[in-house]
Amino acid sequence: MSRDRVDLTAGAVLHIKGFSSRGHPAKNKYLLILGCIGDSEVLGFLISSQLGYLEQESHKKEVVRIPDRATAFLRSESIIQCFELECLSIGSLCDGFERALVTNEGRLPTRYLHKVREAVTESRLLPQIDIERALRILPPASPMQP
Repeated sequence: MSRDRVDLTAGAVLHIKGFSSRGHPAKNKYLLILGCIGDSEVLGFLISSQLGYLEQESHKKEVVRIPDRATAFLRSESIIQCFELECLSIGSLCDGFERALVTNEGRLPTRYLHKVREAVTESRLLPQIDIERALRILPPASPMQP
C-alpha cells in the first residue's frame, strides 16, 4: 500500500475526515474506491456501520456486508452502501491526502468488488446512469463465482 500518494485503484479503502455529500453533515467516512473515470473523477461507495440497512426491505439487497474482523482497518461489522454512488474529484482527494485529511486504510479482497457488481447490476435504487458508470469501471464478474 502506497504511503506517498492516495490509492485510487479498485478495492482501495480511504478514510476521509469531514466527508460531506448530498447535504449531509460532515463526518469521518470510509470510502471504497471502484475506479477512476478519466483523469479527473473517481467513483466509490461509502462503507458504514449502519447495519439497519440490512433489515430494510428497500435497501437490504443494495448493500454488501463486511463481517466483523474481516479487515484490519474496519473496527466492526460494516456494509458497503451500493445505493448512492459517490463521484469525487481526484484533485480534491489528492489535496486532502497532502493535508492528511484523506488516508489509505487498506484494500478489500476482490470478492467484495464482485459482490458490489452484483448489487449494482440488480439495483432498484441507483439511477440507470450511475449503474452504467459503475459497471463500466468495476472488474468483470469472476467465472468462478457461484
